[in-house]
Amino acid sequence: MSLKPKKVQFENEQPEFLRDAKNLEWTVGNITLDSSKLSEGQVVKGGTAVFKNTESDLYELVQSSTPETMAAPVLTAHAVKIEDVQVNEQASALRKASVYEELLTGVTNNFKKATQGRITFDV
Repeated sequence: MSLKPKKVQFENEQPEFLRDAKNLEWTVGNITLDSSKLSEGQVVKGGTAVFKNTESDLYELVQSSTPETMAAPVLTAHAVKIEDVQVNEQASALRKASVYEELLTGVTNNFKKATQGRITFDV
């Protein structure tokens, strides 16, 4: 696998799934998605729940079977299109935020437990 640098363009300054822009914590640098676990042409939307696979150090989509002990759970901040499953894509990600749950993708109860105190879902 190769890592292709990609310039992340921001369509909006604030992702639409955020309730507000206070107390945001971004990951340092971008996260790297494991494209081999995705499909060519697949779009990973902003606000998608992902976690770090500790064996590969790449991020994968949270599944219903992903345990609450998942490593480094974060939300992608902007959409990324998988052009080639042989090339891992980078994405910006939020580790702390106040969000509208209905605008997110792939959030499970285990993801909520894993991010408790960092990601606040709408009340």
